[in-house]
Amino acid sequence: MTEHKTQTATKADLYDSMFRFQEGIYQNALLGMTEEQALCRPSDKSNHINWLMGHILHCRFMLTNMLGVKAENPFGNRYWSAIDEQEYPALEKVTGLLPAITATLTKKLTSLSDEELDARSASDKPSVSDIVSFFVYHEAYHLGQIGYARKIIGLDPLQSS
Repeated sequence: MTEHKTQTATKADLYDSMFRFQEGIYQNALLGMTEEQALCRPSDKSNHINWLMGHILHCRFMLTNMLGVKAENPFGNRYWSAIDEQEYPALEKVTGLLPAITATLTKKLTSLSDEELDARSASDKPSVSDIVSFFVYHEAYHLGQIGYARKIIGLDPLQSS
């Protein structure tokens, strides 16, 4: 009788899966959207879709750097603070960078053991896993905003697959 070993997913594998799933949603956000629509603010107190997508990208660069991999965001801090009346890069330039930074981020994540992800710089500081979990949640929050904004500007709802 042959024994079958089941492989248990590591935390890093789960994070990899989450980021890749959310990348699919991110790419679906572009469906049927014009550049003009991407710059349409649902209200004067809300960010447009271009900014939201750039902010998600910015945060993936940020997390990659926090994990010790130097990755330079070509847009600097443009997508860090809330929207202002500056000109924004074409949406295609922004969204085109996501696959590469995702590959860099997930390569680093999947190289980390559960012990490394559970590590803390000090007992009163969050673990690496806590920080990554926050970024996954934060990104999902903004994807929800994109979905809502799509409906407000007359596009179909955001699809997850």
